[in-house]
Amino acid sequence: MENENGVSSLINSRFDKSEVLVDKIESIDDLLFSDLSVYDLILVDMSHNKCLQVISFIKQKTRIPVIYLTERYRVNPYEEVIDDKEFIIHSYTREEFVKEVFLKVEELRSANVINLGICSLEEDNGIFRIGNDILDLTKSEIGICSILINHMGQILSKEEIVYEMEKRQMPTTERSVREYIRKIRAQFKKANINPIKTVSKKGYMWVLEKCENDV
Repeated sequence: MENENGVSSLINSRFDKSEVLVDKIESIDDLLFSDLSVYDLILVDMSHNKCLQVISFIKQKTRIPVIYLTERYRVNPYEEVIDDKEFIIHSYTREEFVKEVFLKVEELRSANVINLGICSLEEDNGIFRIGNDILDLTKSEIGICSILINHMGQILSKEEIVYEMEKRQMPTTERSVREYIRKIRAQFKKANINPIKTVSKKGYMWVLEKCENDV
């Protein structure tokens, strides 16, 4: 929610849009019907008389972190009412607001990143990169990659992968696992990389410890 134009533009100018995508909600009505669960961070920049209501509404729908901007009060009238340090980050000036936003976005970007040479898997963001290229993988396919990488060198059966996916709240089937792996291989094949080995009658094993630059 943006009271003054500028913060969303600043974020877009700071980060690549393939890495950080910013949506701007300009009215309370739009907010009421938005699916807030799709966001990693929510910013609230609006007048005091609406700020508390909006944050209370957000808290009812999601636990996604909120950064909100207030006027330049030394004592914030909402500090005692909204007392949840994990959920809310307070900013008193616009400069502090922008600084907190950049810090939080950088923190979210670096969360759960697995580096494999020029390849990297950003689990929280659902992104697998080879160099500057982002592979076209679904959330479930990213989950399969993460599971195999975290068990690197081990053979996992389809049953074990299904179990690990369920633990991540991504239920699947053995037949789907086989299809996901086919699609993962197809994406890596474009870079002439084969990261997953099939072990006959046993399962699959991630064998790629590091992506090397061919140049």
